[in-house]
Amino acid sequence: MKAKISLAAIVMAGFILFAACGSTSSSSSTSKPSSSTSSATTSVAYNAGRDVGSSMLSLYNQYKSAGKLDMQNMNTYLQILTLATAIQNNKDNLKTPNTTFYTQFVSGAVLGTQNKLSTSNAGVMINTLMGLNLGGITSAGSGSNVSTSTATNVLSGLTTILGLFGK
Repeated sequence: MKAKISLAAIVMAGFILFAACGSTSSSSSTSKPSSSTSSATTSVAYNAGRDVGSSMLSLYNQYKSAGKLDMQNMNTYLQILTLATAIQNNKDNLKTPNTTFYTQFVSGAVLGTQNKLSTSNAGVMINTLMGLNLGGITSAGSGSNVSTSTATNVLSGLTTILGLFGK
């Protein structure tokens, strides 16, 4: 029997998980995107990447100042939902690095993090997010339940990504 939990339970589990987990970093990298042009900075890919980067920066700033993510804060939910939605909506276009879409997405993500991540770390962030089952999180945004394993995997992945920002 598959256990279902509410979004509030996920938040509590995440709060405990983030408090218990230390941040880690990854040394893998992806190719650097080509230079942005003015049309690239207004593209759907660039804007979606910027939203992802901005959400990750917000989560990182909260994590850095408090040592954990405040799962009682509605902004935390919204940032995680923004991440999940942007990745889910663009998953097919993000499967192949070095495409125009991917490089514009990475460029937007770097800008969204206010250059706290390099293009290679932004690529690692995107690849980590792509490897997570974010469908359950986007469903939670529309009022559905999220399985315990989905919540645990997503929160673990976010902890890994937060480590990319450094100390």
